[in-house]
Amino acid sequence: MITLPLVRIHDDILTVTIQGTQKHFPLQSLPSDFIEWQINDRRSLFQRLNHGVQPRFLSPHIPTLLTLDKDNVDFPLNAASKGVGLVPNDSLVPTLTNQLKRIHAGLQGKEFYESLPDRLRALELLYGDTTRINHRALGGLEIFETRSFFNIAQDPRVSLFFVGGSPSYRSYQLNCIAEIIDSGQTFYEFVRAIRGLFEEAAFHFQQPKYPYAIKYHVVQVSDKSLRVRGTR
Repeated sequence: MITLPLVRIHDDILTVTIQGTQKHFPLQSLPSDFIEWQINDRRSLFQRLNHGVQPRFLSPHIPTLLTLDKDNVDFPLNAASKGVGLVPNDSLVPTLTNQLKRIHAGLQGKEFYESLPDRLRALELLYGDTTRINHRALGGLEIFETRSFFNIAQDPRVSLFFVGGSPSYRSYQLNCIAEIIDSGQTFYEFVRAIRGLFEEAAFHFQQPKYPYAIKYHVVQVSDKSLRVRGTR
């Protein structure tokens, strides 16, 4: 049985015990241009879907997750691609989750592209109002329960590395404390519900079971976007 690290937050200070030592991390805000990139690229994807265009790789959604692998002495870093997205402020999670569940229930039995306008309107519950977005956390679903998951359970310090395409080549390293959240909690239900809007789409990775959600609490931010030499 895995003992999950217990995360507590008080006055924007995150406290967690790592390998027997209690550590404290001030939470950091995501840059406004990172938030804009996340929203605008998704909106472009939504517009392409609305016009019947198959989506391309959505780089803001698939960062590289780096975890600490204490079992690999020579190369103690593990890399994996993970689906990660924006999440609402904690106070809004229950309300938005219930709204998404009601919408999703009304989509049952409907063909995906026929019901696409309703699915896209559901996404606007989050992406349509930036004041609803939690600027200090991101979220995703745990699918495989393999190396990354077990690494987080042993040491929740992780890095998310995002890389965008041309011509801007946006790039961000977000150092986070990863909190594993089981299916009985509302944060899990929110992430599962928003993923469920596109679960049946042919372009999506098909997966019937998600044992956990991961909440990535942001504690360090580095903008690593390409710039002309000497301007950083």
